[in-house]
Amino acid sequence: MSSPTNDSCLVKSIKWLERHVLEFFKTIEGLVLFLIGIIFTPSFGSFMQIIRDDSIPYSKVLENKAFYILFLILPLYILFIYKNKKKRDKEVAEINALINEKMQLSLDVEEKDKELNEIKQNLNDAQEAITDLKTQHLSESREITSRFLAFLSKKLGFTPNERISLYMLISVDSNIDEQDFLHIFGRYSVNVSYNKTNRLRFPKDEGVIGKAFVSSDTNTSTIHLSGNDNQYLKETKTFGIKMEVARKFNMQSRSFYPYMITKNLGDRIGVLLCESTTVNQQFDLAEINRILDEHDSIILELLDYNRAILNKTIVSEDKI
Repeated sequence: MSSPTNDSCLVKSIKWLERHVLEFFKTIEGLVLFLIGIIFTPSFGSFMQIIRDDSIPYSKVLENKAFYILFLILPLYILFIYKNKKKRDKEVAEINALINEKMQLSLDVEEKDKELNEIKQNLNDAQEAITDLKTQHLSESREITSRFLAFLSKKLGFTPNERISLYMLISVDSNIDEQDFLHIFGRYSVNVSYNKTNRLRFPKDEGVIGKAFVSSDTNTSTIHLSGNDNQYLKETKTFGIKMEVARKFNMQSRSFYPYMITKNLGDRIGVLLCESTTVNQQFDLAEINRILDEHDSIILELLDYNRAILNKTIVSEDKI
């Protein structure tokens, strides 16, 4: 009879076989051995009977062919299990390596994304700094122009009811879906509240300056609007200005004199707009033309300078 120690070893062996038998029988070798076991089952039965029967001499064991079959099958079985275990361990190692590689790639991608985001942020910061610098240059150029206009205002004897502004015609590339426009480069009035700029650019066919550009008269006539508020709003509408926009003008001028700035063969490139809140203000056109003609070269230089700054700057139509 078997001892408890042998039973314990047998139990351990059975458990070991149970852990490996599933993987073993997944192979062709396992199936072959399984079929051999089925074929020789009767021999194994008599072999086990010989082992259990103490009265049968052990020499009978050697005479039973099941002993030799078992002697061959068990080592093969152990060899195949070892082989399959190595194969399985290799597959597990490869899978773990792939998982680790994927995790490392994910970490690398995450790190690269972080570096890319930092680069983008640095580029955005640099672009913002450049834009701020360009805007600052444009603001400085407008300040220089406004100081010159303050000088002209004093020469012209303008009062707090008057204002003078410098506009330039900006031609847009025909390939761009955008219309030519007038850009304001400077403005001055003794009345500080009239110096505010709500827009930087204007359609070239809108308002008094738009009418001046299409007029055949050059520096010879003034434009007057009604002193009645309702009539004034109706008249501004004929200039292409909406009533709700005209109501918001911080200076609702009634008298205008657009001094046209020309270049080369008389090409109109800009306007110096003199305006007054006084109804039917009679500007001394001869005196105004004389003073402005004297400073014509400076005005052209200012326009060229401002245009160069504008070409390097992205400017929105909003107030800055």
